[in-house]
Amino acid sequence: MFKYFPDNYMWSLSVMRCLASGGHFGEIHWALQDLQDAANVAPQGDNEAWHAAWKKLAVQVEEIGRTALKTGKHQTAASALMRAAHYWQWAEAFVEPDDDRAAKSYERHLTCFRDAGGLLPNAIEVVEVPFGDTSLSAYLVKAEGASGPAPAVILSDGLDGTKEEMVLMAQALAARGISCLAVDNPGQGATLRLKGLKARHDSEVAAGAAYDYLASRTDIVDSSRVGLIAASMGGYYAPRAVAFEKRVKACVAWGAIYDYHAVWLRRLNLKPGVKATVDYRAALGTTGKHLLNIIGATDFDQALQKFESFTLKGVAQNITCDILLVHGEDDKQTPLSDAQKLYEEIGSKNKELRVFTRAEGGAAHVQLDRQEPAVSLIADWMADHL
Repeated sequence: MFKYFPDNYMWSLSVMRCLASGGHFGEIHWALQDLQDAANVAPQGDNEAWHAAWKKLAVQVEEIGRTALKTGKHQTAASALMRAAHYWQWAEAFVEPDDDRAAKSYERHLTCFRDAGGLLPNAIEVVEVPFGDTSLSAYLVKAEGASGPAPAVILSDGLDGTKEEMVLMAQALAARGISCLAVDNPGQGATLRLKGLKARHDSEVAAGAAYDYLASRTDIVDSSRVGLIAASMGGYYAPRAVAFEKRVKACVAWGAIYDYHAVWLRRLNLKPGVKATVDYRAALGTTGKHLLNIIGATDFDQALQKFESFTLKGVAQNITCDILLVHGEDDKQTPLSDAQKLYEEIGSKNKELRVFTRAEGGAAHVQLDRQEPAVSLIADWMADHL
């Protein structure tokens, strides 16, 4: 994977994530080019400098979009506001969760995304999915060219990912005649930040709620043809969900995870009689404080206890739907051996493991080094299996 900051994996991964969701390299480089020294500040970079740089870019690009909107230039406005939404996400990403700037930046992120989505030819509909006595934050992209009920996919991201990061996948599915409900599950995005719902191992509950919502949209959804795609930590959430939620017809785990507790055992410093701490030499996608907030733990020992239930051991055998695992040969966050172990234990007769190699490109975590052809492969596979 290209590392914009050679010695800072977290920051470099974030740059690639932003690019993969639709950010422009020239704009990002303009904002970050003077942060090379800041990137080397222990333990994970000068996150104040990071926030300031992304905020400066987000404000500038949002203003371009707002000005264009006022003058009726809707294509320019939609493009700029969508990019600003992504830039506001990264301005917020590493600010401590209880910092007022986090909430303000995230609100700008959501507002820009909503306003951009409403301007697109295939408008993005912001929705709420009923979930117990609260709801899951979501958006719906309708299938293009459909004159009646069409297949649909439930789409989500990973540990600290958001539904907005997945917009290009949602649009790729829509272009293939598949409606897409992109959801922030418990522990993710707006569902975490605005509803306070922490991550939970039983992802089939959220998947079931998302399915119920799609089934209620009888005007646009064929409820007999619903799939599920999730990325990164979603590589645990998606297989777990379909092991129990049998109404889902096909599943893609984009960055497969067999045992998420074991993943964090590799990322922490563990010594008898000493409180666990983060091993900052590990390939991490977010800060320690954000991890604790996502899982609802006060320290890393408690986080590890909570993660004990995040395993597919004894679960994967119950998966019976068609399933595709997509993994990178050089994934620094979850080794290929995890995907292979998961594949071996999946009970479905129709299972596939697609490994992207260093030789062909796409070998990094969720193919962030080269997202095509993985995005098209996943979208095409789902179209064939619904």
